[in-house]
Amino acid sequence: MATPIDGTGQGIDENTLADFTRTLIDGGVDGLFPGSSIGEFSSLSAADHEAVVRTVTASADGDTTVLAGCCGTSVADVRTKLETAADAGADAAVVVSPYYLNTTQRGLARFFTMIADESPLPLLLYNIPGLTGNEIAVDTVAALAEHDAIAGLKDTSGDLIYQHRVIEATPESFAVFNGMTATAAPSLDVGIDGLIAGPANVFPEALAELYAAHDRGDDRTVTRLTRDLVMPLVSAYQDLPTAAAIKYLVQLEGLDLGEPLPPLAPLSSEQRGRLEACHRDIVETLDVSVVK
Repeated sequence: MATPIDGTGQGIDENTLADFTRTLIDGGVDGLFPGSSIGEFSSLSAADHEAVVRTVTASADGDTTVLAGCCGTSVADVRTKLETAADAGADAAVVVSPYYLNTTQRGLARFFTMIADESPLPLLLYNIPGLTGNEIAVDTVAALAEHDAIAGLKDTSGDLIYQHRVIEATPESFAVFNGMTATAAPSLDVGIDGLIAGPANVFPEALAELYAAHDRGDDRTVTRLTRDLVMPLVSAYQDLPTAAAIKYLVQLEGLDLGEPLPPLAPLSSEQRGRLEACHRDIVETLDVSVVK
């Protein structure tokens, strides 16, 4: 989930976030991920994180699963976020591999195990090596999957072979989610359990339908949505800051989420024009506009 920012450019717009939460639920999503990468978690203060998780959980009101992002490089900070998410009523938490400092697989296993040992919530590991520089190796995922508190993985590597190997190396009860929307369809073919898809901020009904169509064996619908929505949308913002692009695309759907937080910059007029053209083409092709 993108994080709405108020008119000051600094605080969380809790009213808009509550409306956004209900819009996504009404659009048919099966879960919500506040405090995510697209949610600019690394730019949020502890108070901001608490406001985001509490607002989303309260607004969801038990109508869908809430996976609260509890990401950071300090074990103590992650534990604090986990306590906040548990107090707010989140169903599970997502913890990214530590970033900035390079580490080893032993270091990653130690980090996640120390967090899991005292976690009040089930945990999903979050593998996004393109941003963290620290890939959680398949063998490390398999070893961590034996921990009672570690329930799954969100993988945003885009590596289908990696996802296949994780699925093969972990118990059936261990959930594997794909976070790279461009590979949504083939990853479902590989056997992942679901999609954590940034474009669902913009077109929740269409992304939920892509998943449902695959589940019922409707390959024609999966191909159509991949060709006419997923690929052009992801292509349009591929070289832009994803959080800023998603916020602007949601604005085109009628809900203003504000500007991105520093260090991200607002989009230029040329960048906005490119997104506007892509959005217009998708809506005209598929008639998938949802937010009114």
